[in-house]
Amino acid sequence: MRRKRLIQKKLLCILAAFTVVLASAAYVGIGYHAEEKEAFRFVFATDIHLQPEKHSIEGFNQAIFHINGLRPKPHFIITGGDLIEDSYVKDQESAAKLYDLFQSALEKLDRPVYHIIGNNDYVRWNTTSAGKESLPDYGKGMFRRRLGKGTTYSSFDHGGWRFILLDSLEVNEEGRLHGYIDQNQMRWLKEELEKAGKEKPVCVALHIPLLSLLPQLYKNILAEPPEYFLVKNATEVIELLSVHNVKLVLQGHLHLLEELKYKNITYITGGSVSGFKWRGPSFGHPEGFVIVDVKGDEFTWKYESYGWTAKAKK
Repeated sequence: MRRKRLIQKKLLCILAAFTVVLASAAYVGIGYHAEEKEAFRFVFATDIHLQPEKHSIEGFNQAIFHINGLRPKPHFIITGGDLIEDSYVKDQESAAKLYDLFQSALEKLDRPVYHIIGNNDYVRWNTTSAGKESLPDYGKGMFRRRLGKGTTYSSFDHGGWRFILLDSLEVNEEGRLHGYIDQNQMRWLKEELEKAGKEKPVCVALHIPLLSLLPQLYKNILAEPPEYFLVKNATEVIELLSVHNVKLVLQGHLHLLEELKYKNITYITGGSVSGFKWRGPSFGHPEGFVIVDVKGDEFTWKYESYGWTAKAKK
């Protein structure tokens, strides 16, 4: 009998110890529940068109002040392209001054910033020099060197999400910029989406939109070819995104605000920081930026105007 009681006591001790181990493992999350995704906020600020005139610097500084004052504060900012106004690019020196202007203003932001290249950031200047396309800062070179950390498309992870920033620009045979995701980038995009897997939600951001109502709404007044306003091979890109866990696509370029949903992906064209290039609303849409609040796999968004009074500055 005594031997039986001794065995029972030993079993109780083992069970108690095992319970403590289980409780400790559950406390530190070792294999007992999935890691919770972080709740976070970020800003998508597109089409800044920074320039030395039209009170552009004052307006952009006001936008930065407004972003810095957001509560809760954003964890990071994504700029959506057309960061500078290329009509002021006359030569390599003037292009560098515009980039200086932009980077100097950015120093006032108190959060990390990730950049997307826009058509106005593709710098070309009039020169008869042979081989100008091979100059380090010509075309996409200045963006790549100064803002892109050596590239024009990239990805990063935050809060359990993957963010993929695309380069939506290509020069066609006539030497005109148009919207296109080249095949090298398409292969890279497919690899990035596959790495993210089926569980990690994905946000894709680019300058020239994949999807928009603008050509339907304003087709009679637009003189530019359709591929200037939308990515030419958008169908190919959209179909690739639709078979992965892409939740959100952020777009710029059109200076209007719209939300579309296709195959469970939300497409947001994010208005513009500069309004109609620092002359007031564009297509009736005020100046501003998009705020996205993420919780787990879900998100909400809103458009925030920062109160730029262009008329008062004339």
